Amino acid sequence: MIPARNMYSISYSENDLELKLNLKDVQEQDNISEGETKTEGYEMLDLRINKTYSLNSESDLSISLFANNVLDEVARNHSSFVKDEVPLPGRNFGVKFNLRF
Repeated sequence: MIPARNMYSISYSENDLELKLNLKDVQEQDNISEGETKTEGYEMLDLRINKTYSLNSESDLSISLFANNVLDEVARNHSSFVKDEVPLPGRNFGVKFNLRF
């Protein structure tokens, strides 16, 4: 059985700038079937900043900076067959470019 989870999100936009903060709160799962193992709960915090630049009347460029699992939680997906060997990704950062034309 998949554990209870809550998603919280806060965002702010002004002109061509957007800030977004997401928190995923996953409860522990100890109500398990035969062959399953207990899974600890976790809280995962993600952050994204996006800025859009208008290039002309028909195209724009969006640049996003993001940080996933900011708190570097060791988290496991309860429904994964390899959850005990392979946790979810730790803290990671990235940049994304999106050109619309």
